[in-house]
Amino acid sequence: MPIQCVLFCRDMPPIQIAIETPAELPEAVGLWPLPAAVLARIESLEEFGKCAKLFKDRGKKGEHTGLSEYLLGQGNCIPFIDANYTDYGRLIQQGIGLLLANAEKAGEQGIYLLGVSGEHFLKSWNDAITEDDALQLAPKGSGLSAVLPPLRGETQLRKYFWGYSEAYHQVRQLILYAANASTPVLILGEAGTGKGVVARAIHNIEQKDMPFIEVNCAAIPSELFELEIFGYASGGKFLGALIEGKAGKWEEAGNGTLFLDEIGELRLDNQAKILHALQEGYIWRVGALTQTQVSARLIAATNRDLYGMVQRGEFLKDLYYTLRQFLIRTPDLRDNRRNLEVIAQKLWRENTNPNARLPNEILDELWHHPWPGNVRELRSVLRSLNNFFGPSAPTREQLNAVFQHFGLAAGYGQRETDASEPAVLQLECLRKICHADDAIHACELELKPLAKELPLSATTWESLTRLSAEMQALMLNRLYFGSQETYQAVAHVGESLGKLMDMNKKDMPSLSSFWQKTLEPDIQRAVKLLFAESKNLRTLMSAGAKMDPSSC
Repeated sequence: MPIQCVLFCRDMPPIQIAIETPAELPEAVGLWPLPAAVLARIESLEEFGKCAKLFKDRGKKGEHTGLSEYLLGQGNCIPFIDANYTDYGRLIQQGIGLLLANAEKAGEQGIYLLGVSGEHFLKSWNDAITEDDALQLAPKGSGLSAVLPPLRGETQLRKYFWGYSEAYHQVRQLILYAANASTPVLILGEAGTGKGVVARAIHNIEQKDMPFIEVNCAAIPSELFELEIFGYASGGKFLGALIEGKAGKWEEAGNGTLFLDEIGELRLDNQAKILHALQEGYIWRVGALTQTQVSARLIAATNRDLYGMVQRGEFLKDLYYTLRQFLIRTPDLRDNRRNLEVIAQKLWRENTNPNARLPNEILDELWHHPWPGNVRELRSVLRSLNNFFGPSAPTREQLNAVFQHFGLAAGYGQRETDASEPAVLQLECLRKICHADDAIHACELELKPLAKELPLSATTWESLTRLSAEMQALMLNRLYFGSQETYQAVAHVGESLGKLMDMNKKDMPSLSSFWQKTLEPDIQRAVKLLFAESKNLRTLMSAGAKMDPSSC
């Protein structure tokens, strides 16, 4: 029988939590902002008391003594108490509110467990919302999640892809959307941001019982890539060949998923072979006289700038836009302090014990580091901190010693000051402009069949729906566009695309006419203006000029 609990965090509504055993409480609560108070039925406290390594019994609250005196300053154990409240309103408004406020003042990041009567618990449970509902109340910002209807199921994904910000919320929602689609998926992000975690999460939602075959494209010599991916026919003449031949990774994936990690490392000829297999639905084993059907879904990932590689002729344009039908960008670690704190605490618990907490002075120091290796680098640092100094609360000096050991001591703990705010703004403007240009080119490629009055497939219409939402998200912030003319041109493409999608999908003459007379000219004008704006920004950045933020 699951143990029902209600979670209280600052600046959030109460949240329903259900756990199978008391030992799961730190994991269930620790992905939410701490400090946190947890309500449970008084009858459940006996179960928590049996886990003496995790929980500490603080007895029964006295009538004139506040919760803070019982629960704060209890170290790494989760303290619990018979809250002994007869007034429900006083419990919620004064007791829990004051407890969390005092915990924040004391710099504690703890979990505090309160047992209450069945009547009080039921009132609290009925007032609480589900974890999925709570996640959907997170700030939406200007990302794609601001315009996409949220899907349920995100709570389970938080166990694998942590993070509290809008960017992490968006990735989890896109994982849910991707699991329901059949198109290839492209995952872009810096090293260590969890691209492989995202790929496996997409697979597990709908295809958990199917094969998941992962291939690191950077680890396979280019001349052996075709043998590895497509396999070879019987009678192969090269060293080590099996007489009966061998299936490649694509065949091994069956009806499951083929995950090509670091796809940006492939040579152009190998890219062309991947593109052909995607377009035709079959492969040729090396040396085979007949083709082999393949049905595995392809997910690709890279930390390289594929769009820039396309512009330089280093990555096939058609392959890029075939993969880009469903795009997910994994966020880096350094842009949101709350993400860093949530992820650091999660990693520290994994490395030490389920109830361990990093003190605030360590979180402050971690926030000052740029984390070029993202979560992978953070995990390495925290593991070393535990290996050298043990699981007890680490100190700032110990953390700095670890960074010295890694060769990062000089200036560590000090923020970089050589990058001015205007320069940062210029870079963000350039990213958004390139993103808009990329999305518009993707639309253009998807709509090319209309020039010949050819029908668009269901997959294409799905892709256009996502691209439309992507462009709506880009239009939410006028700041990133250097001129009103460029902004309006991009917005006009989005409006025209919306009109086309509202038309009768079977009326090919009307669709083709609208494409040639309206949407294609809109796209050409927007691309021209975006190119000019991008060129101007790059010139300013290379010259070190400072931009007036109001003009970007």
